[in-house]
Amino acid sequence: MRSLLLTILLFSLMGGSVLAQDPVDVSIVINGKALDGDPPPRLVGESIYIPMRKVFTALGAQVRSENSVIIAQRGRLMMSFRPNVSVANVDGKEIELEEAPLLLAGTVYVPLRFVAQALGDSVAYDGNTKTVTVVPGAAAAAPEISVPQERIALLKTGLTQLVVGNQGAILKVRDASGDKEVYYRGLDDRDTAPYSDKDHDGIVGACGVQNDLKGWVKDTIEAFTVLPKRQAIAFLGMVYSIPSSSVKDPGPAVDDAIEEFLISVVKENKSVVLRRQAVLSMAVGDQEDLEVLEAVLRLYETSENLWETFPVQQYFQYHADDLRKLPNFPAIRARVAAVNSLYTANILQYLDGQKP
Repeated sequence: MRSLLLTILLFSLMGGSVLAQDPVDVSIVINGKALDGDPPPRLVGESIYIPMRKVFTALGAQVRSENSVIIAQRGRLMMSFRPNVSVANVDGKEIELEEAPLLLAGTVYVPLRFVAQALGDSVAYDGNTKTVTVVPGAAAAAPEISVPQERIALLKTGLTQLVVGNQGAILKVRDASGDKEVYYRGLDDRDTAPYSDKDHDGIVGACGVQNDLKGWVKDTIEAFTVLPKRQAIAFLGMVYSIPSSSVKDPGPAVDDAIEEFLISVVKENKSVVLRRQAVLSMAVGDQEDLEVLEAVLRLYETSENLWETFPVQQYFQYHADDLRKLPNFPAIRARVAAVNSLYTANILQYLDGQKP
């Protein structure tokens, strides 16, 4: 999926200017087999759009339309979306699309990156041959998961018990049936998001992972691709927030593994929902880490999505006292001040020891 080219330059592709939504002379090859050019790929702005039904069907997905909603299913994976709407639902989770699917000349078209976001397949473009190559995810190289299936099943059960807020991290824990609350933290509010000792005990105990917390963290990271992802990130953030002075702390090696994982999500994951959740998990962390700080700052400097960067102000709210002690604090403050965002004024007040 990393090989996916997100943008194809207009002039290098076509050798001249074309109108938006024009057909383009690009071949589509799926699993070694070329598709016919009817309907053809199209150029929209500077991005290549491909005919959704033809490509998804060739990838083994069943496609149907219900009340203007396009639904595609391949195996257990199901996704739905509407043309001209930049949000899709994949396996019950909403993902924000950087480019919306379009209805062009009676055909639903999707940008190249959409295939990777929706189905997890590998997509690449060769500018020399003007060829889009799609390799189904099952055939694409992927790290082997060594976690036993029974452990994965237990993880899925435990993680689906977690109710995750947009500001307050894990809000409550339900029982395995989902019918009863077994632990309740409070409202979805950023001022109450940091976990207390009572929260650590209540959440860990309710999920039944207290006897092997280190092992469950390791398995959550390794089996992340097949788990409820947002809950998995929230769970890791909760563990990451356990103070190193606590007897419940699984140790610095676990903290390092969680930090590395959360940073990779912020840097590499295509889902704005998961990147946002990773920042919130970093925000509730117990101690300051320079690599985490750099990841948060870099996201704040490069993302224009206010929903995605909302937890950044929580990060600085919770860590301002420690950040002021760093020798490079003036440089940190200057980087924040240079960001044109609605949150910058609040963050600067936190950094200056004031309450917005």
